Amino acid sequence: MAEMGRKSILFAFALTCAGFGTMSGQDPGRPAVFTSAQADAGRMAYENSCGNCHTLSLRGRKGEEGEIPPLESLPAPFLKFIGPAKRVPPLMGSGFVRGYGQKTVGELFTLFRGAADTTPVAELHMSDDMLVNITAYILKMNGAQAGREALSKTSGVVFASTVE
Repeated sequence: MAEMGRKSILFAFALTCAGFGTMSGQDPGRPAVFTSAQADAGRMAYENSCGNCHTLSLRGRKGEEGEIPPLESLPAPFLKFIGPAKRVPPLMGSGFVRGYGQKTVGELFTLFRGAADTTPVAELHMSDDMLVNITAYILKMNGAQAGREALSKTSGVVFASTVE
C-alpha cells in the first residue's frame, strides 16, 4: 500500500512539473531559436538602423503622418532610397509572416544582410552579429519566444514554425 502511495505522489509531482512548463507561456511545439539577450541587443541595433525606414514599430511606412521617426527627419540618402511613394515594407505582422513564413531563419538573415549592404544603412557597416541580433528582435516582435539556444545566421528553422 505504501508503494502505491509513493507512486501516486511521484505521478502527481510529474504532472505538476509538466504543468509549470505549459504555464510558462512557451509553446513546447515552437522552436526557440534565439536568446533574450540577442533580442534585447537586436532592439537597440534595429532602432539605430532599420527603424529609421521601417519605423520603430516595425510596421513599415505607408506615407502617413505620425510615423516614427518622421519621414522628413531622415537624411537625404534615406529619403531618396524610400522614394516618392514613401512606402517601406513592414517587418512584422500577418502579411510579413505570410510573405516570409516558409523561409528559414537563416534565409531571413541573408535577406536582411542584403538589405543592410545595399541601402543607405550600408554606411553603418553592420556586422553579422548585429544582424543576427536584429533578426532575433524581429522574430520576437512577430511572436517567437526566446530560449536558451543562441540564433545563428545559418539557422535552418522555418520562420513560421517559430511564431505559429
